[in-house]
Amino acid sequence: MFVPVGYGIMMKPFFAIAISLVGLSTWGSHARAELFQDGETVCFLGDSITARGSLQTNVSDFYLTRFPDRTVQFVNAGRSGDTANGSLRRLQEDVIDRQPTSVVMMFGMNDIGRGYYTFKPTEAQIQSQNSALERYEASMAEVVARIRTEANDPKLIFLTPTPYDQTAEMETTNLFGCNDGLGRCGEIVRKLAASNSAKVVDLHGPMTELNGKQQETDPKWTIVGPDRVHPGAPGFLMMTWLFLKSQGAPAMVSKVAVDASADRVTESVNAEVTAVKTKDGGVSFTVLAKALPYPIDPAAKEMLALLPIEADLNQELLSVAGLADGSYELRIDGTAVGQHSAKELASGINLALNQATPQFLQAQQVVKHNAQRRSAESEAASLLNTRRWMIYHYKIDVEDPAAVQAHYDHFEDKKEYSAAMARRYMEKWPNYEEIRKQVEVHWEAALASRKPVEHAYEIVPVQAAAK
Repeated sequence: MFVPVGYGIMMKPFFAIAISLVGLSTWGSHARAELFQDGETVCFLGDSITARGSLQTNVSDFYLTRFPDRTVQFVNAGRSGDTANGSLRRLQEDVIDRQPTSVVMMFGMNDIGRGYYTFKPTEAQIQSQNSALERYEASMAEVVARIRTEANDPKLIFLTPTPYDQTAEMETTNLFGCNDGLGRCGEIVRKLAASNSAKVVDLHGPMTELNGKQQETDPKWTIVGPDRVHPGAPGFLMMTWLFLKSQGAPAMVSKVAVDASADRVTESVNAEVTAVKTKDGGVSFTVLAKALPYPIDPAAKEMLALLPIEADLNQELLSVAGLADGSYELRIDGTAVGQHSAKELASGINLALNQATPQFLQAQQVVKHNAQRRSAESEAASLLNTRRWMIYHYKIDVEDPAAVQAHYDHFEDKKEYSAAMARRYMEKWPNYEEIRKQVEVHWEAALASRKPVEHAYEIVPVQAAAK
């Protein structure tokens, strides 16, 4: 009798997610991965979930804003529709030639053979499931062996696959059991990591658990998306949180503590605080923080109420003691950014998510440039993937425009995916090198926009501020 391997995980009670997920050892993670250092090149290798670039870009956003003195090059080596075996054809160009110092790997969603899964699989379907997993294990081992021997043995970080949502109530056909197959992929990844002294970040377990917990009250809620396969912004933010936590990423953006009654700085962490001066019941000072707040995708904000992302990754703390009771306006560079009581200011406030601060706005500029980099990189990668697909699958001479045109013309349905990709290739490929250049242009803009800036802070009594 077939019993879904991961079913027990999905249905077990969910208690204190902030504890069970922060303590990644709950999920059998291996030793903590290290933070990326200045000068590293990090390749994210995988299928369409990687190709979308959201995880790589979210992680890159964190490094850009938290470590403005480090330059870490992030490379999207994800390709839509790919498998571990399929990646072997492009490994040289997409990974090895980049000479990465670290490779982050996630395959599985296309490897398990989703069409083999159903509520009541036949013996033949179960055999096909097992065969697919055997191919996955062999292919992953080959990918790892080639990377280690041909790319100068970079650090390896394995991600267990993100879940297939086989429990949400939605219209999309449910290929039940797929998530259990992905759970088995996770076990294969752990074995492979152990034999290669590599690191593992478990995405599958925590994301599946959160999915189950939320569906207890809302059966239509999903950590993935309407296709049951591809995570949306909330899912990618959770993935980013799990990844950065596995690296021991620092929570602190900066910490500034001032005693207004004594005109002095009582604490400064990752920031330089100068020119403290009391006046008219308030206080002013300057702050040069050495980092920017971590920008959260607005489309993923719901996750802030479900996971301790703000506490774990985004602490831009300000406290001001020695003020008389009352309400105060906080101004930065002459702009009012909020009102707080003396008690709140003494206890400390977190400015990281305050959208009115100039440091938040600066972080948004970094995000904008990095998103433009990601978009150009994704466009170039999509064109290259189409080119490869026409070569390997259709045996087209892509250097012959007439051959590509004939390939497009033979499709009766011009909206078919391969037809649409061929048309796009004909239109866009002549600009491929220019698109690649735009990747670098936007990246340089992101690096330049993250430089820390000194800001003037004022704490002004509300009565005085109103005058």
